[in-house]
Amino acid sequence: MNNQPLAHPNQALCGNNSLTIDYLSQVQKCIKRLDKMGLHVINVHFEHIKPKMRVQPCAITQMLQKNKQAICYIRGNDPQRYSEYQMLVEGIKVIWRTHLH
Repeated sequence: MNNQPLAHPNQALCGNNSLTIDYLSQVQKCIKRLDKMGLHVINVHFEHIKPKMRVQPCAITQMLQKNKQAICYIRGNDPQRYSEYQMLVEGIKVIWRTHLH
């Protein structure tokens, strides 16, 4: 049996549980704030140093785009053309994808 520790996909968090706990606390605050805004969290990404949250696009996200409270940072194609928007909430990037017609 191999007792070698597995390589952690996020080296910044490797062996640093207190940092992970701090990020989870920050994620919890962000989710509560998004809930008050009427946004639905569909995913939390922990692949990079800071977590990211993906929310379901809706009328509220359209309003955030229109009022320039979110910025478009990606445009692309995945069978359909799309744009991805982001904004910061409680220090965490919140992202969503809108499909263009």
